[in-house]
Amino acid sequence: MAVPAGIACTAAAATPALRDLGDLAVVLVGLITSAVLWTAGRQPGRSAAWRMFAVAPLFPVLGAVLASLVDATDPLDRVVVRWLPTVPGYVIATVALLGLAGRSRLRTGRLAAAEAALFLTSCVVVVRLLVAGPVGEWTGMELGERLVLGAAVAVTSATMTAALVLLGVVEPARRRMAAVLLVGTVLLTSGRGLGTSAVLSDTDALVALSRFLVAGGLLLLALAVLTDPGRDAAPPAPRTVSRTVEIGHLLPLGALVVAVTAAGVVRFLGRQLDVATWAGLLLAVLLALVQRWTSACQEQRLSARLRRSEAYFRSLVHSGTDAVVLLDDALRVTWASPALDRVLGAAAAGLVGRPLLDAVHPEDTAAIEEALVPGGPVSPLLGLRLADTDGVWRCLEAGIADLRDDPDVGAVVLQCRDMTERQAREASLQNVAYIDPMTTLPNRAGMLQLLGERLTGPAGAEEPGTLLLVELDGILEAREHAGRDVVGAVVAEIGRRLRATVRGDDVVARMGGGSFGVLTTGQGADADRLAGRILSVVEQPIPTDAGIVDLTAGVGLVELDPGLAVEDLLARADLAVRAARAAGQGMAQRYRPALGEAAARREQLREDLRSARARGELFVLFQPVVSLADRRMSGVEALLRWRHPTLGEIPPAEFLPIAEQSGLLGELQRFALEEAVTTAAVLPESAGDVLIGLDAPAAYVATGAMVADVEAALRRSGLAPERLVLEISHETVTSREERDALDVATLRLMGVHVGLTGFGGDSSVLTHLTRLPIDMVKLDRAFVSRIDRDPKMRALCESVLGIGRALGMSVIAEGVETSAQLAVLSSFGCDYAQGFLLARPMPREQLVAVLRDEAGAAWPGLVSSR
Repeated sequence: MAVPAGIACTAAAATPALRDLGDLAVVLVGLITSAVLWTAGRQPGRSAAWRMFAVAPLFPVLGAVLASLVDATDPLDRVVVRWLPTVPGYVIATVALLGLAGRSRLRTGRLAAAEAALFLTSCVVVVRLLVAGPVGEWTGMELGERLVLGAAVAVTSATMTAALVLLGVVEPARRRMAAVLLVGTVLLTSGRGLGTSAVLSDTDALVALSRFLVAGGLLLLALAVLTDPGRDAAPPAPRTVSRTVEIGHLLPLGALVVAVTAAGVVRFLGRQLDVATWAGLLLAVLLALVQRWTSACQEQRLSARLRRSEAYFRSLVHSGTDAVVLLDDALRVTWASPALDRVLGAAAAGLVGRPLLDAVHPEDTAAIEEALVPGGPVSPLLGLRLADTDGVWRCLEAGIADLRDDPDVGAVVLQCRDMTERQAREASLQNVAYIDPMTTLPNRAGMLQLLGERLTGPAGAEEPGTLLLVELDGILEAREHAGRDVVGAVVAEIGRRLRATVRGDDVVARMGGGSFGVLTTGQGADADRLAGRILSVVEQPIPTDAGIVDLTAGVGLVELDPGLAVEDLLARADLAVRAARAAGQGMAQRYRPALGEAAARREQLREDLRSARARGELFVLFQPVVSLADRRMSGVEALLRWRHPTLGEIPPAEFLPIAEQSGLLGELQRFALEEAVTTAAVLPESAGDVLIGLDAPAAYVATGAMVADVEAALRRSGLAPERLVLEISHETVTSREERDALDVATLRLMGVHVGLTGFGGDSSVLTHLTRLPIDMVKLDRAFVSRIDRDPKMRALCESVLGIGRALGMSVIAEGVETSAQLAVLSSFGCDYAQGFLLARPMPREQLVAVLRDEAGAAWPGLVSSR
């Protein structure tokens, strides 16, 4: 914008003193352009250099004001007065143009310097001819005047040079903007020069033309900022990039041609060229030669570097284990890497120049034609057979890359791997064991047979290797949404991906369902990297007729230990994959002895839990629930415990999940319920209003036996239903099973209280809270644990308490362990509290004694042994 502003200033005035409406119109166009540059330059993604352009017009406007204030009769004086403040505007424009390119895009070195010098010299010649051409000589000017006009020629030439540099280095997507800027700069400079010449020669016709050029240049500057897509714009198509690169190479020659043409026009008009102009032309020619010589040297260095790079990659291809074969549009072999010689021997040399369909096994011709049809679906893997020197058919598995549309390649690239030995091994598995029909991989029986051979084979005969057990996650969800046929296709695709991921000596088998086994000869870090690749290919989206299917997996790794039984090896792999799935989605875990010890402990607990009640190892403790208003016991919670004869006390968090998996949860709940109601029935008469609470896990509620068990327990004990509280979890509240909601409603109609544990811990519970007849809630421990030291948690807890009260529910704070927590809860108006600070869980006898001797008084200080 600096350029336009400077030019506009030459022929315009910005004050009421301006009498020429044409000059005033040019000034207005310049100011409008400045506003457009400033406004558009502030948009996201636009360079800050646009706003620098908007500043440049202020200097030409200043020149117009000075010209209107100074009474100069001499035309040369009027030109000098206008140019003196305008020169800084062109300097700003030059800096702004270079800023649009960005420091990272500006080139350095001898070639860039030669191009910049050529641009500048050519521009100086052209602009000098425009400014002083009609006068012919500068000798009649005073020193100051020559300095001002010389500075004008220099800065305008520098501005045009910056525009040329910008066009040569700017990003391809912004090349159109740079071209518009260059044209606008040329128009502005031409108009400015003609305007100066018109004033000096008093030629009115040139004045009108100069105004038109200046206005057009200003409008093009405004158009340039609007067409700038920003530095983050996506690059154009490769062919467009090639054209823009050629334009950049032609710019130096174009600048020289323009300079020579301008000088020729002056000579054609009968005017003489002074020594400075001839010197400029000669210097431009010399710089063009230097630029071409420097460019040739650079191209030679790039060619040498390219040859070294090609030699490097050619050596990689030659030394690779997989063979690379190139096919033309007619599927004729144009080149084959030396790795194919190691597979086929001397027969590989006869493939070059021969159609591939004539060389492969006749049974593979149709499949290859279908896989390599132009524009058709490309299979990631292609099986083919080629004859070696002895006439034996070698089985190859080829990865296909169809690059026929790539102008740099123009071929089909086949990356071939010798699968003869692997297929022979798989064929032996087919004969001895079985093949999974869905994936055509060895099934579980085949893998077990191969594992037996590896584990019982002679020592040192073969590397033991590692077994990777892959368990897919998401198969059941895919079956529910897409159907069994789609899941079958998904499993088959996973099998193909796994087979393409492993090495030729590795074996992939489907172990059943969504489980795969991979037997690899690698160990340690090699096996870990293979596990990572397996997780990566499994997690890639799978397109199906029903849409995209996304799966994850867990991988368990166990090294083959010679002499180990196959069943024990699979058990270790199962423990490892379970540990991986417990660690999160997309994880891999190695088997370690600790996993075996944990599994042995779980198995022992599962067996011992079946007869724990008969041996008297199960018992119930009771923890008081204290009313904060009168500081006395208002209820107790029954807590089921298990004291193992050898392992000691087992936490409920450990044995309850085992009971759920073993089908023993209902039996344990009935025992705890009987103990709870029996204890409540024998409490002293003074404790007739004390409630007895018991947890009802979601898995127990889902069995449908809860109502019948509660009814039977109440009938046998004679306890009033209003004194029993069953505490359900958020899983029951959010359950979609209508039977669960019906059972809870039935209990409430019987008079049994229903409480919700962990209230506030799961925000999704709030939307379902009114579905069930809940009359009391237990505040989640996470709130209570930090309520005395976290202001945000304190505010959140107070809000949750308000929700409970607003719904007409009693609120119990669980896990109160400090006096500060108790004080905060009391200040919030919490109804009840429970925790070690108030009382620890106690046996029935101690509970009865507390209620009898202390009348149920409970406040910090009541502590009992468990």
